[in-house]
Amino acid sequence: MELMTPNSGAIFWTILTFLTLLLILRKLAWKPILGMVDEREGQIKASLEQAEKVSQEAKKTLSEQAQILEAARRESQEILAKARQSAEISKTEIIQKAQTEAEQLIQRATREIQLSRDKAVAELRDLAVELSMTATGKLIGKSLDKKDHEKLVKESLQKIGNVN
Repeated sequence: MELMTPNSGAIFWTILTFLTLLLILRKLAWKPILGMVDEREGQIKASLEQAEKVSQEAKKTLSEQAQILEAARRESQEILAKARQSAEISKTEIIQKAQTEAEQLIQRATREIQLSRDKAVAELRDLAVELSMTATGKLIGKSLDKKDHEKLVKESLQKIGNVN
């Protein structure tokens, strides 16, 4: 049981050793350890501040990129709208030009048909005059001069015109 009762000499030497060790550690180890802890704490704070700055810059950059993207979207929509409008205008112009050309072709064809008809009518008249002159000459037995013949043709044509 002697082990369980404290010896006053052992207590003294234990306390003395502890205090000596505490002073030595305080002088040699405690200050460097606290210095390293303080330094580490400073590095951590600096890292946190740096991370916060980077986070804020990233948010700012993200916001700027979103604005740029939105501006690009608006610009592309404007470009598409202008392109559609331009295409619509071109379409209208092409249709109008095609209609104008078609009308001109129809007018030209109508004129050509009219000219061909007039030419054919003139040829038929000339042929009718020739035939009537030949027929009249054979019937009458004499040849008519041009004035007489024209008079006969006009009278015949008027009679034919009145019949129609």
